[in-house]
Amino acid sequence: MPVHQPNQPPGLADKVRSTVRQFAGNEHHTLTSLRGAKADRVDVTTPHQIFTLGLDDLTSGAGLDRARAVGWRHLVEVDGKAVASAETSVAADGTHVPSHLNEGPFVNATAEAAAAAQTMPQLQTAGFEMRLLRIPALYFMALWMHSAAADLLVPLAPSPIGQEGQAIPAADALNELAQRARAASAPTGPGEPDTHAP
Repeated sequence: MPVHQPNQPPGLADKVRSTVRQFAGNEHHTLTSLRGAKADRVDVTTPHQIFTLGLDDLTSGAGLDRARAVGWRHLVEVDGKAVASAETSVAADGTHVPSHLNEGPFVNATAEAAAAAQTMPQLQTAGFEMRLLRIPALYFMALWMHSAAADLLVPLAPSPIGQEGQAIPAADALNELAQRARAASAPTGPGEPDTHAP
């Protein structure tokens, strides 16, 4: 298989699955997708490690070597359909603990991109490991296809640089994101409207 999922910490999937199943059928839980679900129909799949980059990393021209591992992410499936994601964080003792669930737009985008990656021409060489790259300040998330020979990013919709679902060289994507980060932080000249204000 050209793209493989990494070996996650022992027992992590079971811990995440058990936690997620506790919310199944709970009418008071905020995740609507789990309210009517039966616990035995809920599973977690597609494990991938989460890495983050900050704006300072981007604007300084840093590459993926500066990305920091911050946890793991699984897709939460009900009857085989991805409905949410479950993330872990690193506790003080170094263990990974479930931290939060999410059912936003990146869930379906992740499922679709992970499936499409198996047939992308750029990824047909075996040895790519699937990761997740997150740049919170730019609302950017991408599947990071990592190998010893190359790093490709598959932006997840919605992406500030477009190219959703396409495998692009990581350096190209980071360069465009860096330009956006610099533009957003540039001071506004006298008499000019602040076009970057929220």
